[in-house]
Amino acid sequence: MRTKKTNQTEKMLQESERKFKNLAEKSIVGIYVIQDFVFKYVNAKLAEIFGYKVKELIGITGPQQVVHPEDWPMVKNNIQKRILGEVKSIQSQFKGIRKDGQVIFVEVYGSGTIYEGKPAVIGTLLDITERKKVEDELKRLNEFNKAIIDNAPVAIFTLDKNGVFTSVNPALAKLSGLDEDAEKKLLGFNWLKNPYTINSGLAEYIKRGLNGESFYLWDFPFVTYKGDRSLYMDFKGVPLFGKDGSVEGLLCIIEETTERVKTRAKFMQEVKMATLGRLVAGIAHDLNNPLATLVAYAELASSSIDSLLQNNINKIELEDLKANIDIILEQAFCCKNAINDLLNITKKNGLESIPIDLNSLIEETIKSSVPDNIVLIKKFQPSLPLAVGDINAIRQVFKNIIKNAVDAVEDRIDAAIIIKTSLMDEDISIEISDNGIGIPDSIIDKIFEPFFTTKEAKKGIGLGLSICKELLDVMGGKISVKSTPRKGTTFFIKLPVKSL
Repeated sequence: MRTKKTNQTEKMLQESERKFKNLAEKSIVGIYVIQDFVFKYVNAKLAEIFGYKVKELIGITGPQQVVHPEDWPMVKNNIQKRILGEVKSIQSQFKGIRKDGQVIFVEVYGSGTIYEGKPAVIGTLLDITERKKVEDELKRLNEFNKAIIDNAPVAIFTLDKNGVFTSVNPALAKLSGLDEDAEKKLLGFNWLKNPYTINSGLAEYIKRGLNGESFYLWDFPFVTYKGDRSLYMDFKGVPLFGKDGSVEGLLCIIEETTERVKTRAKFMQEVKMATLGRLVAGIAHDLNNPLATLVAYAELASSSIDSLLQNNINKIELEDLKANIDIILEQAFCCKNAINDLLNITKKNGLESIPIDLNSLIEETIKSSVPDNIVLIKKFQPSLPLAVGDINAIRQVFKNIIKNAVDAVEDRIDAAIIIKTSLMDEDISIEISDNGIGIPDSIIDKIFEPFFTTKEAKKGIGLGLSICKELLDVMGGKISVKSTPRKGTTFFIKLPVKSL
């Protein structure tokens, strides 16, 4: 006889089963019960995932029909472990087969249970095909990017926000001289605390990069881990930003330029020798004619002296002798002056000192120096006092600096040159700026040295700026420069004001 308590228990079980089925049918994930490798229950979502109707699965077929043959041994083993109680639950992924034969990827989480008095497996199933595609694509891209970095001919590495190495590629290992020990020695090493990095000035650039400012150094002297100082490199630093916009690290790219530097040095030496050759040829030409005259008239003078010794001295012969000696002296001075010109090629002795209207002189200079495709901005101070100096020398200085600016912006679409004049204390200041390629910090202190140039051979041999400095020094003026690579260069010229 059924008791009231038994009836109440059955009602509670029935209510619980009803609630479970209601929840399962509305679930957005597949739900299943497997017993004896047959589906005892599947919800509508699971049937939909595999392209079946619910009635085609429950009590008719089992998981083997919807699992890819390659993965069935693994799935079967997982089911058996839970049925036998070897494990309580398992989460796994495998390839599934839809009714139409399409291969999909699913993720399941199942645990052992008792269903109608017998061991069974109950679990959830989620279609992760799209997620798997994205993951596989990301994996492919990561492998592709890694292959590019690993096989790149340039050194590539990353630093964290504290300057610590977080990755290195094989090219850096070779460049640093560490080879297979590179990762072991560099990963976790703080480059900002390296004495070579600090002493060379590279640490300051890295700090700027970690503050969000990209930088590019040309032909920077590089010191390897072994202390080898004979290397040069182009160094580019690019900040790595996080989702919140803060700098999380620095991407560094290094290309060794040692051979380029050596080749350029050799080429510059050849240019210097060629230039000296031209100078010598010119001086030889200047000296050849007066020397030939010297020889001829020295012979005549010698003959006159012989005649005087043999005959009685007369006035006409003395006059001839004096004329010959005068010509010898004249030609000797020609040779002396030619040699002085050679020795003082950059000293430019004998410059005039006259009042000069610099605004007018600059206007005159830019007419023939700045092409129409370059934006020219003039910021001249009106009623500028007169400067004092040699007008031809100052004109040559302006032409040279403006030509350099034109060369620097020749590849820019937005090429621009700004020329500004102003009175500063007792000097007139002239600023000539461009938005061109700029000058690397590693060489900016050398640009006023004779024969030093960053231009191609056809554009200069490195005498222009050194001569400009010599001319300004002689006239009591000054010249200096400031530059930011890829952003532009400004030359600052100062000339004394004409005293009243």
